[in-house]
Amino acid sequence: MSITLRFRNEKMRVSVQYQGKWRGAFCCMSHHLNKACNTLSVFFMLSCAAVVVESGTARAQSAPGATAQPALLQEHAATSQIESGIADSSAASDLLKKSRELTVTGKKRVDDDSDSMSAPNNISTKIMPAVPVAVASNQPKKGIFYNALKPLKDHGITFHLLLIDNFVSNVVGGVRPGTRLQNSLGVIETQFDLEKLIGWKGAQINFGEDIFFLRNNDKHWSQQVGDNIIGYQPPHLFRGNYLSELTLDQKLMNNKLEIEGGRANISRYFLIPNCNQILTCFKDIWSQDAGVSTFVYATWSGHIMYHITPSLYIQAAATEVNKTTFFTNGWKWDTGTSNGATGVGEIGYLRGFDKTAYPSMYEFLGYYNSSTVQDPIRTVRGTSQLYDKSSAAQMHTGMSGIFFSGQQYVWRKDHGATKDPHGMALAVYGGAGTDFQSYAPIQAEAYLGAFVQAPFASHPLDSYGIQFHWSKLGTREQDFLGQANKISGGDGKRPGADHLVADIHAHTFLFPNVALEPSLQYVINPNTYYAPMTAKHPHNALEVGATLFVYLDKMAEFP
Repeated sequence: MSITLRFRNEKMRVSVQYQGKWRGAFCCMSHHLNKACNTLSVFFMLSCAAVVVESGTARAQSAPGATAQPALLQEHAATSQIESGIADSSAASDLLKKSRELTVTGKKRVDDDSDSMSAPNNISTKIMPAVPVAVASNQPKKGIFYNALKPLKDHGITFHLLLIDNFVSNVVGGVRPGTRLQNSLGVIETQFDLEKLIGWKGAQINFGEDIFFLRNNDKHWSQQVGDNIIGYQPPHLFRGNYLSELTLDQKLMNNKLEIEGGRANISRYFLIPNCNQILTCFKDIWSQDAGVSTFVYATWSGHIMYHITPSLYIQAAATEVNKTTFFTNGWKWDTGTSNGATGVGEIGYLRGFDKTAYPSMYEFLGYYNSSTVQDPIRTVRGTSQLYDKSSAAQMHTGMSGIFFSGQQYVWRKDHGATKDPHGMALAVYGGAGTDFQSYAPIQAEAYLGAFVQAPFASHPLDSYGIQFHWSKLGTREQDFLGQANKISGGDGKRPGADHLVADIHAHTFLFPNVALEPSLQYVINPNTYYAPMTAKHPHNALEVGATLFVYLDKMAEFP
């Protein structure tokens, strides 16, 4: 019997091989425990809190930073191995009057307030959708939390509270049909305005801590599904809590120049989510080839941004690549286990509802990951790692590529007469990228989608969308998966390089300060990227998912 562990950033490939036949992967918890966990999850989602700091309008426009993670890790050995918001809302008096007359689920914000959460919002760009999600009412702010925290805010210390619950299940298809994952996430972020606190002009400290709980099948989902796209989507954590951000942020030249450094993840600066939901809004090349994962993982990072005009900007960042980060709680800052760094340069354009009735955002970036990575299949002699056990694996230094993404509002029901960010409108979005190395696991990808927001007047914060996500495996990755299938008792047929995921989704408020994002995804030609040692060729898969957002700071009327 042999066990093969393959790590891709924080994701894990695990399979068990016995006499050349597939015998199984890590199994999930019992049926009764699943039911109990899901019941508890609903209860805790409505009662638990996490704290996040209010980012402010300026920080929202500059896509602030937060956490980095391990880069591309590949192991094909047969023995066990663990290497380890664009826009502020309009304040026109007519809209204000109209809003006060509404009694809706999720009342839209009409006050020009710095803590307005609109696209791209001022919490993590990796855990919030890119459409307006402001849920503040026009009622006078009062209450025990407001009274207790208002003096702190006046002195420059601000907070947010956010709770997220994730659920996914591949009801049809995949390596093991019928599996599911559920976990809950509490996000704690705080900002300290040093100008208010000690007179340091333009400076602030950003702090974030993320807490995961009620985890069910959290670590094994990827292997049970197999596919590189749907297997990556929900967060998979090895620990219950992580330091997600601790940085010093300095703004200069009337806020045209911003410099930030510390423990962060450059996902918060680049490739701002341009979809209207979270689960399917990610870039495979960014996570697998560039080695930049979810906001949870923080490593040493530095970021600089310069606004050429209020809408046009350039930015660059460098981040440590440390493959052991996801086994820690983020408070271990030793660089002795680092194996490289990722550098990114970008030019971007961001124009929001505060400037136009038809917002847009575009990004074009290039990246270079200096880490030493293992070839997916070849040894130093050019033979297969799976058959030639006497030769060392071929190693490569560096992975590089480019990516483009964008979002554009193309239609409004009011034909652009107002800049109301919560009026009925249609937006299109998409992106595409490629890696330049033949040994890259993901050679290319592209996605295209559209969403309509506020189709129902009584629910101005809701949106409904459709998306198509295509990706192409590298040729050497295909070779590896084909040979792994053969060794495991299969026919040895290589998986198709191309595969497509089509999905429909929504972002809708159930009641004030509680939003749900249901999704339905259909995977055509899925692969076994996260479960290579299997004799199966998975059938087309159908995945259902739901993400629940509870804006607890708004519920508690935090200032």
